[in-house]
Amino acid sequence: MLPHIQMMSRRDCCLCEEAKKVLEAAAVLGLCRWEVVNVDRDKALLVRYGMDVPVLVLDGKVLFKHRVSIEQLSDALAAVVHGEVGA
Repeated sequence: MLPHIQMMSRRDCCLCEEAKKVLEAAAVLGLCRWEVVNVDRDKALLVRYGMDVPVLVLDGKVLFKHRVSIEQLSDALAAVVHGEVGA
């Protein structure tokens, strides 16, 4: 099964738009599935992430904050698949 990434986001966030493009590219390459989570809709998430978005989260762990390239995401997902994350 493909890794499932949650992208913590807010409305009108230019960095979030950039991260969405990277996630879309990763999904097309078959590297992951993903969803956008609007932190403004959940008080606990808003307190946790606030203006500190986008944040890419996998299995409750932060992979990236603010900026990410397709290369960085690909490398991180390869590490997850090979069990290297958190080691």
